[in-house]
Amino acid sequence: MLFDPDTLKRKSGELESASPQEILRFAFDTYPKIAISTAFGLDGCALIDIATKIKPDVQVFTIDTDYLFAESLALRDRLIEKYQLNLTVLKPLLTIEQQAQQHGADLYKSDPDKCCSIRKIEPNIRAIAGLDAWIAGLRRDQARTRVDIDILERYDHDDGTPYVKIHPFANWDRKTMWAYVIVNEVPYNPLLDQGYKSIGCWPCTKPVAEDGNERDGRWAGQDKLECGIHTFAKRKA
Repeated sequence: MLFDPDTLKRKSGELESASPQEILRFAFDTYPKIAISTAFGLDGCALIDIATKIKPDVQVFTIDTDYLFAESLALRDRLIEKYQLNLTVLKPLLTIEQQAQQHGADLYKSDPDKCCSIRKIEPNIRAIAGLDAWIAGLRRDQARTRVDIDILERYDHDDGTPYVKIHPFANWDRKTMWAYVIVNEVPYNPLLDQGYKSIGCWPCTKPVAEDGNERDGRWAGQDKLECGIHTFAKRKA
């Protein structure tokens, strides 16, 4: 397996001209314990479509925060049926009621970072525990917080063991993503046809203007662009 930071950096550069399919084939050939994360956004749906055509039984995980749109849950069921997904759904350790008792009602308003930590980051850490590699559908054009992502990035689990985060869509843009979804008839969230460009928890997600940034509708009015799932760990390379 490939974990050496310098070697990973070189390999990541070599993959800059590769297609997502080529990147995924490399990933599946290199890392035995590997999984895809998805919140069933546009990129996640396309990632599932491409990955299952290469490895039909690929492990997929998602976080149900208990704040998901009904449309997101319906899409999840549709994708499970269409792709026969090998899907694991993780939930926070606290119910919304328990969270309110411990931290106050509507924590997403008073402390959105804390809410994301409880309802997203902690379940995600459990999901990736023991993996050699984690595949995510991030793109560089999504937000200023993502412009520097590499195709291959090295991290460590809490116990010090290494893992690699893989971004097959790093150098795609939104137009390319939509073209793939339409041509390949990939199911997607109908909210994307109603002014939403990025979909998370319903209390913290709003539609945006046609010319708005993809993540302008996430935590609108707050200086926050990331829930923390993709920023909680310190990158090694």
